[in-house]
Order: sequence, then C-alpha cells, then structure tokens
Amino acid sequence: MSRPLVAHIDLEALAANLARVRALAPGAEVLAVVKANAYGHGVTRVLPALATADGLALIELDVALHLREHGYPRPILLLEGFFELRELDDIAAHSLAVVVHAAEQVRVLEQAKLARPLDVYLKVNTGMNRLGIAPGDVRAMSERLSRASAVASLRLMMHFARSDAEDGLAEPLARFASACAGLPYPRSLANSAGVVRYREIGGDGVRPGIMLYGAT
Repeated sequence: MSRPLVAHIDLEALAANLARVRALAPGAEVLAVVKANAYGHGVTRVLPALATADGLALIELDVALHLREHGYPRPILLLEGFFELRELDDIAAHSLAVVVHAAEQVRVLEQAKLARPLDVYLKVNTGMNRLGIAPGDVRAMSERLSRASAVASLRLMMHFARSDAEDGLAEPLARFASACAGLPYPRSLANSAGVVRYREIGGDGVRPGIMLYGAT
C-alpha cells in the first residue's frame, strides 16, 4: 500500500519569492536556479512562476536544450559549463551561456571553432573548493578567454560556501576582490543566502536557488 502523501506546489508563492529577490537585490540581473528539475518541483511546472526572471541557471545540458526546444527565449546558464568538446556545438546552436571553472575548459574554448560565440562566466574559487579557478590564475585565464574567438562576452562569478554565517562574507569577498582587481567584467556573486545580504555583497547579478522554493 502506497503512502497517501501529496505535495502541493504554490506557484503564487514561488512568484512572490522571486519578487522578494528583486526587492533585496534591486537592479541586479536575476538568474533563477532550476537545477535538479527545479529542486524536484518540475522545471516546466515552475516556469510560469519564474516568468519575470532575467533567465535560468541549471547544470543539465539536456534540460537546457529541452527548454529551448519548447520556446524558452531568455538566457540559460550551464552552472558547470561543458564536459566534452562535442557538447559545444549544441551549446552554441541554442545560445546557452557556460560557466568555466577549470583550465581545461579555457583550453578547449581557445581551440573551438563555433558557429556562434558563447557568453562565459569565469568562476573563481574563493574557498568553497568545489569548482573554480585559483585566485592567482584568474587574470591570466580571463585574458586568454577575452582573446578567444569562441567567447562573445565574459563575466566573473563566485559561490559563497557560508554566506548565511556572520563570518561567511569578508574572507571570500576579499579573495574575489583581490583576484579580480582591475578586470572590467560584470560580476555575479550572490546565491540564495547572499541575496538576503545583497547590500553587503553587491554585484551585477544574482543566482537565487533554494530561496525561490521557500527555504530560508
């Protein structure tokens, strides 16, 4: 006998949470994170509630292609970028943006011949130690990407490991500022907890995820 459990997804609440992001980070570009099938809520199910987002961010290339094939017109960012050279043709053909977080990805983009250049987010490792370019390599990597014919535009990004903690901002922000000093590219910094502290963090774009779905 199955358990009699039902989950009710309140799209009005989801839209209200997105509006809260706008209020907390006025003027910032908002990429709504819908990785892992919108945190289990269903990507296509939640899209109407995310209609005012500037774009989406996720990990799965197949889901991004599905969204494009069903008419989603706004920017889509692949949060882990590409894993193989052969993925780049689909990425370029469907105007997807990519995060670059490893030297090998930089090398591949330098050599790639694409029908359409890509919007690239260069991810800086500021202490989470999961993905990202070492701070000391950021300047050289950004210069290489800026010269690559496969790159249309460049942004800088980071991910806070502990932005909900009182001592979770100063050190990673200092590392990011030092690594990116003088580089003239837009910056995407805040995750969900960072959005709540946006006035302390700043930046040109935010990437709210779990807060959209009601978690604080």
